[in-house]
Amino acid sequence: MPSRDPLTPSTRFPDDNAIRRILADRIDTRREGVGIVVGMVGDGERRVVGYGRFGQNDARIPDQHTAFEIGSVTKVYTAILLADMIASGEVSLDEPVQRLLPGHPIVPERNGRTITLHDLATHTSALPRHPDNMVGNGSPDPFSGYTIDLLYAFLARYELTRDIGSEFEYSNLGVGLLGYALACRAGTDYETVLRARILTPLQLASTAIALPDEIERRCIPGHDLDLRFAQRMDLGQVFGAAGALVSTVGDQLQFLEAVMGHRPSALDKAIGNTLDIRRQLGDQVIPLCWGTGVCSIDGEPEWFGHTGGTLGCRSFIGFDRRASRGVVVLANAAFDVGDIGLHLLKPEKPLRQPVKIRNEIDVDPARLQSYAGRFWLRPDFILTMTVDNGQLFTQGTGQPRIALYPEAEHRFFAKMIDAQITFEMDDQGMAEKLTLHQNGSDLVARKLDS
Repeated sequence: MPSRDPLTPSTRFPDDNAIRRILADRIDTRREGVGIVVGMVGDGERRVVGYGRFGQNDARIPDQHTAFEIGSVTKVYTAILLADMIASGEVSLDEPVQRLLPGHPIVPERNGRTITLHDLATHTSALPRHPDNMVGNGSPDPFSGYTIDLLYAFLARYELTRDIGSEFEYSNLGVGLLGYALACRAGTDYETVLRARILTPLQLASTAIALPDEIERRCIPGHDLDLRFAQRMDLGQVFGAAGALVSTVGDQLQFLEAVMGHRPSALDKAIGNTLDIRRQLGDQVIPLCWGTGVCSIDGEPEWFGHTGGTLGCRSFIGFDRRASRGVVVLANAAFDVGDIGLHLLKPEKPLRQPVKIRNEIDVDPARLQSYAGRFWLRPDFILTMTVDNGQLFTQGTGQPRIALYPEAEHRFFAKMIDAQITFEMDDQGMAEKLTLHQNGSDLVARKLDS
């Protein structure tokens, strides 16, 4: 690993009171959370700061032992599993994923190139973020009921829209497929092989998918953007490796200590390979499942990390490899906390500004039904508009449902995220098209059904 430069006093973590002020602003002032726990390692210390509560009617303060859904942070564990199986000779980085799948299903190819494990682990497989045949079974959980048979059916008919390995596109489907394939090669299920080869060697006893009673008692309920209870996600066999883990700040700090070399283990080589085996696409450097900051002159990213989100929880883990310091942030509401983690890790990175307050107008609830339907934004992302008890909601593929509020004729806004939607109506007064205004972009989606 690269040599670590000594830290200057200005790079030390803020004290506990300063961190509590950040958390209090999110939870008490902005109403963007219920409970948040921050963990820090480095600067010669290991600290945890918890703030808030388990729920509206549960005043327990979450701490380092509280179990949260960590969502897509699971992906870095899948990457280490891949690297460990490569080191043992069970798989190779450039092995076609099709060879690992039982039943020899059809996997899309393009220009004579097939999808490899490397493509899946670097989000360059050309597979979409999510398949277009997710059924949901009427559940708020968009992954509910998605089976291996549905996966195989999707892979058999999907046509790649670009060359494999040519572009980065974040794909829950791709990493889920990778984890499923590795479990098949190991002859077991994903959680079993992950526990045997990664979780147990790293002594992460509070990290799991199927929760034993001892962890279940410490598991904090999630909350949606309206701070209402949100169910735990069931990602099944297909998406488990992309986001199913539940863990604690204590375990994630221990994980970061292993990743940074503070806690040597038999997995040191595999962990290092997830950081050092990279795919270069122009100026973009892509390790195995890790996200990175911009690279310095010598090509080393300024930080590595990952965020995660479920219906009711958000997560961040990140570390500065040179300074040998890491941060974990886990929260039990569907508001982004990645900016908190990155700000603590790299103080020059600003905290997210509050969402602009918008004025809600009155609209006849009977008119809301004219906006209902499915709107095609891109092949792997459909916005579904529904009306429930006089409230308009939108739900993107693989995302939680979000309430929308009217601010002008045919224009709605989300209260807790900076996003607005404008509808265009047909001659019968029904929505035929919408524009999503978010992150400085205006994205048009046409209606799929009448």
